[in-house]
Amino acid sequence: MSSVTSSSTRSRPHGRGAHAASHPDWELRREALIWAGGIPVAPNLVPFADEMRKWLGQKGHLSVVTESGREDPLSYTNPFTYHAATIGAGLGAAINAAFAFTEGTEPVDPLEAEIERIRLHSELVINVARFCEVTIKQLLHCTTLPRRLYVRASLGQLLALDCDVCRKAGRPTHDVSLLGALAHRYFECLALEHCMLDHLKIVNERRKMDAAHSSAPTLNPRDAASSRADLRAFLDDAGHGLGHMADHIGTYEQKLLVELNLVILNWPNPPSMDALSRIPVRIRQKGPHSESPEPT
Repeated sequence: MSSVTSSSTRSRPHGRGAHAASHPDWELRREALIWAGGIPVAPNLVPFADEMRKWLGQKGHLSVVTESGREDPLSYTNPFTYHAATIGAGLGAAINAAFAFTEGTEPVDPLEAEIERIRLHSELVINVARFCEVTIKQLLHCTTLPRRLYVRASLGQLLALDCDVCRKAGRPTHDVSLLGALAHRYFECLALEHCMLDHLKIVNERRKMDAAHSSAPTLNPRDAASSRADLRAFLDDAGHGLGHMADHIGTYEQKLLVELNLVILNWPNPPSMDALSRIPVRIRQKGPHSESPEPT
C-alpha cells in the first residue's frame, strides 16, 4: 500500500474516447483508511452506491453522514463521503417526491401539474448524474491516482480524460479512464466495456440535454393525469438506470472494502496473495501491498 507518484497504463485499442482509453495502475494510499494511534482501524468510505441499489429494491437504508460527525476522532476524512451522503439523501428525497406525485389523485391545475413534472424530472436527471460522479470520486480518493485528475472532473471526464502528460511531452495523444482504472484492478473490465460505459454516457447526455445550462423539457399543459403518467414512465426508466449504475459502482465499493479490511486484519503485515486472489485484485510485481504504509 505504498504511495507512488506515477503509474503505468494497460494498452487499449487505438482511438479516443472511453472505450479506447488506457486504464492506469494504482495502489491504495494511506488516506484509504482511518487511523488511530498509527494503526488502521476502518475503511475511509461508505458504500453509498451499494446502499442505493438495495434501497431502490426496498431493502436497507441510505447512510447519513453529517458535518457534525467530523468532530469524532475516528470520523471519515474522505471529503467525497460527505458530499455523497448529501447527494444521495437528496436523490432519495427526489425519488420519493416523484413517486408521491405520480401516485396522487387530487385535482391539480394542468399548468401546475406540468411545472411539478418538469421540476421533479430535472431534479432526478441532475442528481442521478451527480450521484454517479461523487460515488466514483469517493473510490478514487482511496487510490494513488493524482487528485488533480478527478477532483473537479465531470462524469464524462471520469470516463475519458485527455492524458496531458503525453500531450505536454509531445507524444501521441490518448485518453485515460479513471473509472477504467478502478475496473481494471478488480477484473471488472468486461462489465465496464460491454455495459457500464454506455449507460453512464446516457446518464451524462441526459443531464446535458435536460438539466444543464439553459436546457429543460418543454411545458406541455394537459390534464394532471397525463403529466403524472409521463413522470411515472420517466421515473421507472431513471430508476432502472440508477439501479444498474449503482450495482456496478457498488461492486467496486465492496471489493475495495474487502481489500481494505484485509489490510486492517493483517496489519502490520501485508495481506497474503492467496487472500487477495479471492477478491480478486490485480497485483503487479511490486504491487500495492509489497510494503506497508508508514503513518505520517
